[in-house]
Amino acid sequence: EAGRMIGQYKLLECIGSGGMGTVYLAERADQQFKMQVAIKLIKRGMDTDQVLRRFQHERQILASLEHPNIARLLDGGTTDDGLPYFVMEYIKGERIDHYAEQQHLSMTARLELFRQVCGAVSYAHQNLVVHRDLKPSNILVTPEGVPKLLDFGIAKIIQAGDGAETLATITAMPAMTPEYASPEQIEGTHATTLSDVYSLGAVLYQLLSGRPPYRLQNRSSQEIAKAITTTQLEKPSAKASRAEDARRLRGDLDNIVLMAMRRDTARRYRSVEQFSEDIRRHLTGRPVIARADTLSYRAGKFWQRNKLGIAAAVLLLLTLLGGIVATARQAQRARLQEKRARVEQARAERRFNDVRKMANSVLFDYHDAIKDLPGATKVRERLVKDALNYLDSLAGEAHGDPALQRELAAAYERVGDVRGGTSSGSLGDLAGAIESYTKAFAIREALVVLNPADAQARRDLAGSHQKIGDRLLDIGEMSNGLEHLRKAQTLYLDLTREQPASDDLQLEFADSSTKLGNALKQRGDLVAALEQFRAARQICERLVFNNPREERYRRVLWTDHDGIADSLFLQNKLVDAIEENGKALALGEALIAENPNNADYRRHLVLNYKSGGDYSKYSDKTGALEYFRRGVALEEALVAADPANALTRKDLGYLHKRIADFLANDGDSAQALSHFSKARDIFEKLVSDAPGDVISHFRVAACGAGVAGMQAQLGKVDPALQECRKAIALLDKISEETTNAHHRLNRAEAYEYLGYAYVALAAVPKISASDATQWRHASRDMFQKCLDVLEDLRSRGALAAGNSEWAKMIAGEIAKCDAALGK
Repeated sequence: EAGRMIGQYKLLECIGSGGMGTVYLAERADQQFKMQVAIKLIKRGMDTDQVLRRFQHERQILASLEHPNIARLLDGGTTDDGLPYFVMEYIKGERIDHYAEQQHLSMTARLELFRQVCGAVSYAHQNLVVHRDLKPSNILVTPEGVPKLLDFGIAKIIQAGDGAETLATITAMPAMTPEYASPEQIEGTHATTLSDVYSLGAVLYQLLSGRPPYRLQNRSSQEIAKAITTTQLEKPSAKASRAEDARRLRGDLDNIVLMAMRRDTARRYRSVEQFSEDIRRHLTGRPVIARADTLSYRAGKFWQRNKLGIAAAVLLLLTLLGGIVATARQAQRARLQEKRARVEQARAERRFNDVRKMANSVLFDYHDAIKDLPGATKVRERLVKDALNYLDSLAGEAHGDPALQRELAAAYERVGDVRGGTSSGSLGDLAGAIESYTKAFAIREALVVLNPADAQARRDLAGSHQKIGDRLLDIGEMSNGLEHLRKAQTLYLDLTREQPASDDLQLEFADSSTKLGNALKQRGDLVAALEQFRAARQICERLVFNNPREERYRRVLWTDHDGIADSLFLQNKLVDAIEENGKALALGEALIAENPNNADYRRHLVLNYKSGGDYSKYSDKTGALEYFRRGVALEEALVAADPANALTRKDLGYLHKRIADFLANDGDSAQALSHFSKARDIFEKLVSDAPGDVISHFRVAACGAGVAGMQAQLGKVDPALQECRKAIALLDKISEETTNAHHRLNRAEAYEYLGYAYVALAAVPKISASDATQWRHASRDMFQKCLDVLEDLRSRGALAAGNSEWAKMIAGEIAKCDAALGK
């Protein structure tokens, strides 16, 4: 066909072929101007007479589709031998799924790209055209990253009467590609806009998971019908080849794709616009209609429990925020009646801004005044979350108003702090914290895109990166967490270079280095972690030297000494670690002497006591136990003052566990059993409150195994066996990120405790020889599992020097088991 003339165009080469026809690259041949186009020749086999009767009318409608994401229909006609053809804009690009893979697009970038395609399809629907053959090969992305929708030449015209269904019937079967066709197309019924919704869902399925929704072998009509009309569709996350993609797809995105691809048209999205809007809501952290919103809070019961302490503040807050809603509505009505009520509009907007400022004062000034008081967690939760419910109603008013957008982001961030932040007032709801921080992040990222030169916007965005990164580490998403923390540090570094005289920015950069150091330490990269801690310490020492009474600088320096001490301890440098911990204790005790009611300082001092015990246990066991007991006394006071605080409860549980270890080593099994039981109960409650807390899951297993070991020491065989079985079952259920050294070490510890529990069972007097042998085998198995985890970390360079000694000790326990078993 190359060289053939069709109208004013000369065919150059075939660039595609399908069921409806063949597509050629062609060029204008009449010398009027240079232009390359794509020409689609319709194949023979259709009722050409009927097509031609409809062709001129259809061509006119399709030619009217002027949209930046649609390859435009330029011309059409009939060849000399009677075959209809279409002349279309020629798009040089890659099909959308190939483009996404080649460019290594993130999940967010793929969704944003797909929403542009949705906009094109929605535009076609508004112009009464259904595409009917949406598939990746019909969506090309230009080198500039602009998606273009092709092949509207086989579209169906949505038009009643006058024989409009004739063409639809004629083209029903060819106008589809089986893997992406809707069930109603497969069954031969008329295609509608909802058919395009289904096909878009199939395209999104492949774009996100990397695989088509259905795998067809022989592509027979029976196989196609069975696959698309009866086979249960797998979730996209189940087909994703990369673990990080599967995690991102689980939840909202799985539900969005499956809702678009429901077989029953009545249960699909009602339009492409609704489909695209649900994707937008997911990207901005808002609830989607494809998934039920399960967040609920019992405000009435809270009021009854706390009305004496918060009645006045909440009453004022609700009064002010009620005014926000009323004035917002009034402002909206005024805008709709602008020509008739300009004075009313101005008055309403002034009131709106005044009330907004007053509510903002209640949100943040009152909150900050009580945030560090013991027992204030519930008040802070109610105060901030009630305010946020009203501020959510302002989201529609925030577009085009950067000041209001910044306020909304700050409110979302404050909610995240209360739900699961790092401060002492956190409720331990890590998933809730990430949800709130992500909403703040989306707003702040948009503000930076809008004005990249805005230093404050970039500073706020760095803070959002940092908060999300911290929380992702806590739920085991090490890679994503590190990525956010590195981006935060980069933003802060750029800001310090722009404003070198700003001590506040220097402090924030130091704090970002400290947080990155903690993450690297958690991953097991102790050399890189020490480098970050020491760089941060150098900055903070200079700040403290110039401003010796400034608490903020001393607080971050305190944390830097902690990080350095722990990194040195993990490298088996005990003397240096104890020295650094002593400096941290001195800073902490001085700050608490100045601020005795500061719950955050008190909690952090507990951590220093715990570290002091850990570091001293090798050289001063009595002193180490005293450190732990001082920590327990201080922690119990914090928990009593604020029972809802998850972080203090977690610290208290860990301290009970450490005391149990000391008492067990000293042979006081009864007291050790008591402390192991207290620790296990605390961690079980933490797991119940926050199922995503992986570390608490592991500590339930470890403490349960500790209980079993002490019961065995006391001759309580049956309870000990029951505890062992429970711990093993729990460990089998826990799934952690294999790159997270902190999680893996906790798993190894739990196996170690189980190993010692079975050693104790095998040593119980008056048991049968067969039972003793069975339990020695079980002990060896648990020690081997522990060693396997440690060796896996060693093979990936993530095992610290101190933990190498642990691996040697476990290998020694395995050798003892082998000797007892006669191996």
